Amino acid sequence: MDTKLLFQRIEEFDTITLFRHVSPDADALGSQFGLKQWIVDHYPNKQVYALGEERSTKSDAFPGSDYCDDVTLQNSLAIVLDTSTSERVDDQRFLSAKHILRVDHHINAENFGQEAIVADMFGATCEILGYLMMKEEKSLSAMCAQYLYSGLIADTLRFSIPTTAPRTLEVAAYLVGFGVDVAKANADNFSTSLRLFRFENYIRSNATYLEEGFAYMIINQEDYERFGLSFNEAKDKVFVLGGVDEFKAWAIFTQKETDDEGNRIYNGSLRSKNIQINDIAERYHGGGHRFACGVKGLHDEDIKNLIQELCERIG
Repeated sequence: MDTKLLFQRIEEFDTITLFRHVSPDADALGSQFGLKQWIVDHYPNKQVYALGEERSTKSDAFPGSDYCDDVTLQNSLAIVLDTSTSERVDDQRFLSAKHILRVDHHINAENFGQEAIVADMFGATCEILGYLMMKEEKSLSAMCAQYLYSGLIADTLRFSIPTTAPRTLEVAAYLVGFGVDVAKANADNFSTSLRLFRFENYIRSNATYLEEGFAYMIINQEDYERFGLSFNEAKDKVFVLGGVDEFKAWAIFTQKETDDEGNRIYNGSLRSKNIQINDIAERYHGGGHRFACGVKGLHDEDIKNLIQELCERIG
């Protein structure tokens, strides 16, 4: 990995636009706002914009998005964070930027932009940024470190996923050394409201378990709306089925909409303990990490076929 590339490009441009994926999680937001804070701290005369519309994590953990006009954007360095395909960028204007650099920890599904820093064995894009800063001996403000640490623990599930390595903990220690409030980061990412607590227990109580070692839950719109949840809030609950000895893999399928014929359309989140499943997800309009990925635009028959494929893989 070229540890100097990111900083060289930042040096070269007076205007920098930062992009994330749609339905952003804490890693997308943490990497975006962490990098913005670092640039603002070290280059106060540069124009830096964190762009995007959708939001799915707790609103008080990260700032709101910025506004940037088209002309300014066209003259900028666009840094696309935590996004594996161009269609998932949450502001397609990034394509008009003067230069595009991607920083990502997903499996490389598409080459877009002029340059990329992609490391799929890292647990989070925040880990990549922290690693680059650590190797180049950069100083960080407490706010920058807080954003990066928050995204790091969110995507690694507090250092519990298979890609957690000594490097991961070294990056975490480096970030904490700049004044991270560890308790706040954990509360921001892992505490829950009463209504979410009840919804999570609803999933645990109603999930289906198959003898091959696969558990899943199909969540219809009326199910999550009954708990006062949005689609984005409901779809993030795949972690609820994790940590069970008997589950080799698990998934939730959440209804996003209904088509013109009245058929329900679902997006899904898939997880496994140590069996590769991302190649299966790619056949169902999805993809992601080896053991954690997503699918989208599924009808009932698609879900049935997907479950069969997953059971054959893990059985």
